[in-house]
Amino acid sequence: MKAIPFIQLTVNGMHTAMVNDVKALTKEQLAWKPAPKTNPVGFLFWHTVRVEDTMVSNWTKKTSVWEEDRWFEKLGLDAKVYGTGFQEPDVDKAAQLPIDQVIAYAEKVFRNTDAYIGSLDEDKLDFAPNPERPNFTIAVMVANFLIAHGWWHLGEIRYVKGMQGMGAAR
Repeated sequence: MKAIPFIQLTVNGMHTAMVNDVKALTKEQLAWKPAPKTNPVGFLFWHTVRVEDTMVSNWTKKTSVWEEDRWFEKLGLDAKVYGTGFQEPDVDKAAQLPIDQVIAYAEKVFRNTDAYIGSLDEDKLDFAPNPERPNFTIAVMVANFLIAHGWWHLGEIRYVKGMQGMGAAR
């Protein structure tokens, strides 16, 4: 298997697993926290999707799905936020967003990501778009900001679900 189909398989598998793990949860399950100042499932899902949307829009030099479709207005959040550095009230607000709407946003982001990955040139995965950061090749950025970040937060989602007595979706 070549690198691009492998990346798509990995990322699409993570996307499917993430949606399957959150789609049937109640508002209470999405907002539940094991302790104060921890991240609930609803926040983790929204944040992961939002970061992916931000990264892909930066790489493609296009407007994010969040801004283009005005999801920030639909969900009542700021246009520029993606969850990093949030204070507890902001985390709680993101955790309580309507999951059907967050999934609709996620599905468009995921389609956008798949199109981006499909557009990559296998021979240019080692290219560093920013000469000031020569170690940040396309492959490194995809590995860290899409694959690792997504699977890391999926693990957290599953851990928090487990603390609530639920298993991972199958």
